[in-house]
Amino acid sequence: MLHGSIGPFEFFVFVAGAHVNTTYFYEENGPGIRFFSGGNELALSPEGVHYKGTGGSFCEYMFGVEKPFKDLVKKEVRNRLVMFGAFLDDSEKLVFTNDTEGAESFQRLFFLGHAVKNYYFFISSDDKSEQKKRQRHILRSAGKFLKRTALIAEDRDGELLNGLVRELDEPRSTVFVFKLLHAENLEFSRAFQSLYSDRRTLLPEEEERLSAIAGKYRIDDYQQERMKIDSMYRHPENRSIVDEYRDILLDIARRETAQQSELAKLDRLRTLSIRNSIPGILFDTLDDLLLKDKGVPSVDEPGYLKESRAILENLFFKTPSLKRHIIKEDIAKLIRAKHAAHSQSDMGFERILLDIGKACDEFARENNDFSIFEELSSIITYFDRYDNIHSSLSRIAFMENLELTENSLRSLLGNKKEFDALDTHFFREVFVHELLANKYITAFGKKRIRALYEGIEKVLRGDASLREMVLELYKISEEERIYKYIRTALKEKIRELYTSLDVKEEMTRIRAEIEQELVREGTAWVVRENLFDRVLLDLRKESYYLNHLFPVVVAKKDFALREDFLDNSGLDRFYIEGLEKEYLADNGLSPVILESVKEKELSGFGGGERI
Repeated sequence: MLHGSIGPFEFFVFVAGAHVNTTYFYEENGPGIRFFSGGNELALSPEGVHYKGTGGSFCEYMFGVEKPFKDLVKKEVRNRLVMFGAFLDDSEKLVFTNDTEGAESFQRLFFLGHAVKNYYFFISSDDKSEQKKRQRHILRSAGKFLKRTALIAEDRDGELLNGLVRELDEPRSTVFVFKLLHAENLEFSRAFQSLYSDRRTLLPEEEERLSAIAGKYRIDDYQQERMKIDSMYRHPENRSIVDEYRDILLDIARRETAQQSELAKLDRLRTLSIRNSIPGILFDTLDDLLLKDKGVPSVDEPGYLKESRAILENLFFKTPSLKRHIIKEDIAKLIRAKHAAHSQSDMGFERILLDIGKACDEFARENNDFSIFEELSSIITYFDRYDNIHSSLSRIAFMENLELTENSLRSLLGNKKEFDALDTHFFREVFVHELLANKYITAFGKKRIRALYEGIEKVLRGDASLREMVLELYKISEEERIYKYIRTALKEKIRELYTSLDVKEEMTRIRAEIEQELVREGTAWVVRENLFDRVLLDLRKESYYLNHLFPVVVAKKDFALREDFLDNSGLDRFYIEGLEKEYLADNGLSPVILESVKEKELSGFGGGERI
């Protein structure tokens, strides 16, 4: 292996195959270096990479980057492969040519390829075939391996080289692999991964540390975003949910139509993502990649979209006098339309905004008048406030380990005041009522949202402080944590003792043991009798459901029975769904049964047929 660097770009050279000692040639030329063998060449200089011969380049696909649909639909495809002298024609058929010489700047290489590491390779051999025939043969032999191997992501370069040699199966050939690293991007990427991995969120001081690295190396915003999104996706607790979301979108993209149940499942996954602190941008990125330009058949546009389009077009693209009519009522209608579209997984509203943005751009260029953007920005500011409130309240409703500060509540309070100025009922009707009606919110989530709303009203009246609000919300979250601790400990002790929930003496003794365990771990909370009794009651409900009701639901596909129990029991749906899956597995039943049981529940939850 040979290692060196050119400015911030490090290179590693790996060689294997026949005549390694006699065919490996390179020369250093000032700050650059050139590798050559058997008519093949790869030169590295401060300007970038120059290549010619038989071979190509490859890198791991980053999450969220645009890639061919054929690669998107194949889960096993991990990597991007480009063969020298090859291109896709208009029918997306791969065409080989004899012109295999080319060059790439480092900036473009790490912009179009992977932001941190990219590879080149060439094959030195005695084969005198014309270049395009040789390239086609190499692709046929080793292309599948290079497209699908996980060795690139795992930095197992020695095994990668050996695998390429093995797949090529040319005993008389020599394989050269060149690994190029962007040291500055690597530092930023590793810093983000380290900071993000534990809590899956960043504190303000950690954001400042990342900004300092980006500023030091002048890493542009696009590259920062690419590395952040890719790292967030690779977190194991994010990946499985995001992959399931992607698979549903792929089914929709293939058919170019969406079923109501699919939209409901997408909505459920987004709700679960909030609960698991998975960034919504991962889902938004997939929406953009898989649903754009797919020609999804349109249906009659809902009224709220028609009204939104009319408001925006009148505000910006009619006579100048209409531009004065950016009034509160119009903005309130637009925000309610955005909310309706969001609730129904309808991308129509975002498409309208995109159309308006393009029209603004055309108007500004043709008239040299950029005031139009200021007017649009004044409305988009309200959309940003909507997103901030929706995100904040969703985290409060669904996240268990809540991290709240007076500053975050102060920001929430400020945004609410802006909406109150438009419509005094907006905050309660759009945010609070919808969250309380969500099927997957827990009893503790409802309690936090109610406490938050009541606390905000008290603060606005001057009857409470932000600090008191924070303490009240933390108190509810602590109660939830102890509830789950009691539930887990109680179930374990019941299994260990082979006792029953109905043996009062045993329950009293177990309650005392759990209280002592909580004290030993430093929890100041005293296990109140009503909290312990609540756990007992919920476990009895859980036992009754799994042992009596759920078997009937599965056998008879009685959706109404299941829904009635879940609506009235007060138990956590996500938790119960996990127990249902365990029940099916323990009884040798297919999980497909569970999906059929849920089908009735999903229909009507999450919006209409339109994407």
